[in-house]
Amino acid sequence: MRDLATDTSGYADAREVAEFAAGLSESFLLCRELQHNWKPWTAQRDNEHNNYVRIIRCQRCKTAKHQRLSFTGTILSSHYDYPEGYVHANLGRIVGDGRDVLRLESLARLLGADVLKAG
Repeated sequence: MRDLATDTSGYADAREVAEFAAGLSESFLLCRELQHNWKPWTAQRDNEHNNYVRIIRCQRCKTAKHQRLSFTGTILSSHYDYPEGYVHANLGRIVGDGRDVLRLESLARLLGADVLKAG
């Protein structure tokens, strides 16, 4: 049985995240660090499936989130369409130290890398 507390398979290595983050555009980095900035894009009623289909789109990176909603508003399913360059197929899920790296890359761009090194 796998120990979920120590099993890191499927998660991104912080050094690899640093390399990836250094090459991200400003909008991609901000979305990865701060989360997406969603705005309603389109919606329609789907009578055939008895639900609504809604697309919300990130104002920064243009990721589209497709959702199926019940007539009571429950999210039934969702999937994402990411712009080219947003996803790194072999990186794994970015959590913990990897998220820290994203924040530091964002700060380095805002303050300058030498300011972070001096701290």
